[in-house]
Amino acid sequence: MTVVDMPVVQRTPEAGGRAPDRAALARAALHAVERRTGVRAVPGPALPRPAVPPEPALPLMLRQDAGTRRAVEIRPSEAAPVSERFWPVHPELVPLLPQGALQRGTTVVVQGSTTLLLSLVAQASTAGAWTTLLGHERVGMVAASDAGVVLERTALVPAPGPDAAAAAAALIDGMDVVVLGPQAALADADRRRLSARARERGSLLVSVAPWPGAHVVLTAGAGRWTGLDHGAGWLRSRTLPVERVGRGEAARPARFEVRLPLGPLAPGRAPGSLPEGGAHEGGAQDGRAPGLRLVG
Repeated sequence: MTVVDMPVVQRTPEAGGRAPDRAALARAALHAVERRTGVRAVPGPALPRPAVPPEPALPLMLRQDAGTRRAVEIRPSEAAPVSERFWPVHPELVPLLPQGALQRGTTVVVQGSTTLLLSLVAQASTAGAWTTLLGHERVGMVAASDAGVVLERTALVPAPGPDAAAAAAALIDGMDVVVLGPQAALADADRRRLSARARERGSLLVSVAPWPGAHVVLTAGAGRWTGLDHGAGWLRSRTLPVERVGRGEAARPARFEVRLPLGPLAPGRAPGSLPEGGAHEGGAQDGRAPGLRLVG
């Protein structure tokens, strides 16, 4: 399979952008995928769309404690500041990434845990990123919403078939975050071309499969569950061992423990900000992020 060249829709370098413009980019990318995969042979007439309010309320599900959830509304003016180079992550996941955030134009691999994957991209979604899940048939939208992914800006392409490379290339042109699941069949040559395309467009690629030249690779182990209490109660949380390798600042392997689900954001703390005394090598765990511990 090869990446099919296609007309490029110009993307503004500004991280925020006007909502109608970014929505149009996302729709154009999805229409391109439909054409490339044969789902849509001839584009139909444009349908009128309702005006986009200047500051729509975005539902976000946050964990209040181990057993309950609460829904809050976050408006764009209250969300984390968006960088032109990075997408934010939850404060408890900051130590996992060499630069404390997801750098645009890079490729990240998350293996072994769909929950960790969703948690990693959730704050980017909250900050305004348009996200697509390509070839990930088993991902649950309830779980995605619980992790903080904004479903209004999330597109699903569960079964791209043999045209996964062409579909991914089209999505990179119009989406901010492209997640490639196990049903996205790609050759190594496809992966190299997609990484180059993402670097050029400033999109973030996240894969659940091994990816040659990935900037960051996070591999979660089996972990352990808590909450049963000698047979009474229910599973409340899971602690996963996570190993990080990669390129550049991530070249030196590091091992962490991550407790999922992540806790709610503290009032006044923006996603992607490192908690005081955040995880670091050596020393005691006191003052570190509650859900993350460096173990090696």
